[in-house]
Amino acid sequence: AREASALVLMDDNFASIVSAVEEGRAVFANIRKFLTYILAHNVPELIPYLAFVLLKILLALLPIQILLVDMGTDSLTALGLGVERPNPNIMRRPPRRPDERLFNWPLALRAYFFLGMLEAMAAMACFLFILWQGGWQYGQELAFDNPLYLQATTAYLGSIIVLQIVNVFLCRSTHRSVFSTGVTGNPLILWGVLIEITLLLVVAYTPVGNALFSTAPLGNSAWLFLLPCAALLFCLEETRKGLVRNWLAKRARS
Repeated sequence: AREASALVLMDDNFASIVSAVEEGRAVFANIRKFLTYILAHNVPELIPYLAFVLLKILLALLPIQILLVDMGTDSLTALGLGVERPNPNIMRRPPRRPDERLFNWPLALRAYFFLGMLEAMAAMACFLFILWQGGWQYGQELAFDNPLYLQATTAYLGSIIVLQIVNVFLCRSTHRSVFSTGVTGNPLILWGVLIEITLLLVVAYTPVGNALFSTAPLGNSAWLFLLPCAALLFCLEETRKGLVRNWLAKRARS
């Protein structure tokens, strides 16, 4: 009662209470979007080291390249998700439970075991494709300065960046389609995507980027292999969202 009276004393307009509730729900949802996006790329960063230890596959991603993703390419896009506009239907949802956590099982399953695993499989496939295209065979050792190895690690790094560009638009909603949320309307995300593309080009195609991040220029075949993987990630997540929307619609009718 004391808290309610303080709110009324400061502002006796009940519309302000509605706006405050909407803002609180939007902040909660945006933090979840941010977490999903950030946690998803942790999986393709971890898988190369597990594959190196357990399967004796060449290390696909170097520590300096992980830092580039964490500190560089994903920073602005992640911040953009944190300031997304509220879902138009956010006030039609019932209140969440007071004990509901930000990080829950649905978020973990989507980030780690769906989006993250899809990114990891696509990136590893691109890495192995470049190696096999260059004549590498399983069990063969390559020096860290070998041009073929440098191209393969660049392909893995480029895969994470490209797939995260797709992922940032997918993470704008847990169940609304990208065709509904759109790709515009959030300047921070658009600037972040532009920075990601610029950094990728600098890292892959400039002598300074090659020297700093142990990379090498990629040929057209790498991009032709990667783009269908990005399209597959988009289609699978859109399919998942469609199933969720159908389930929610049936639940609302019952």
